[in-house]
Parts: sequence; structure tokens; C-alpha cells
Amino acid sequence: MIAVVKMDDQGRILIPARIRKRMGSTFFLLEVVGDEIRLKPVKSLRLGELFDSIEVDVEDFTDTHELRKSLLK
Repeated sequence: MIAVVKMDDQGRILIPARIRKRMGSTFFLLEVVGDEIRLKPVKSLRLGELFDSIEVDVEDFTDTHELRKSLLK
């Protein structure tokens, strides 16, 4: 999909609705490669999806010092 867009005086570029809907994201990673600007959608992540994704050996999660040491291992 290709679209010609114009930058306004404040440097903003409007992404057409049909493209925004297709991407399904409101956050984008902007990358400059040579003389190109690339936008990559960043998918949102629910905090609940991260549960049990990192294993730590800590019994008391309120002890932030021990938690930090375990995460650094």
C-alpha cells in the first residue's frame, strides 16, 4: 500500500485511516535508513501477558533488594 502524504509546518505527517487500521497500532518505531524513514508498528502488550515470563528465586517479593539481585542473575 502506498500513499503520498504532506508534512505540516510542525513536522507532523498524517497516516491515512486505511493504513492506520491495517497496522492496528497507535505507537510506531521510527527508523532512518539511508535516505528513507521507516515506521514499524509497536504492538501494545497487556501486563498480564508478562506473568511467569521471568523466573526468579525470591520468596518475598516485597523485598525489593533481593528481587533486584535475583533479576540481575
